[in-house]
Amino acid sequence: MELFGWIGFVLFQVFYIPQVVKVIRSQDATGLSLPSWLILWVALLLYLVYSIYRRDPVFTVGNAAGLVQASVMLFLIQRYGRRRQG
Repeated sequence: MELFGWIGFVLFQVFYIPQVVKVIRSQDATGLSLPSWLILWVALLLYLVYSIYRRDPVFTVGNAAGLVQASVMLFLIQRYGRRRQG
């Protein structure tokens, strides 16, 4: 059963890649919701604390990686939130 957890972890990390690449290439994040990503970031942080408490390696690694990915998206939204006029 733990294998399913690791497969889910990998798929969850792959989920972020297209969005990150799109924002970096376009330098535009106007369609993304900052409050939604903040809620996701807080949820991942709380879930990470819980998974550490439970000593669950799959969810600890998954939530830590998700927190990093959500942090990257928050940075990109802040940086490219409005399309640069030029």
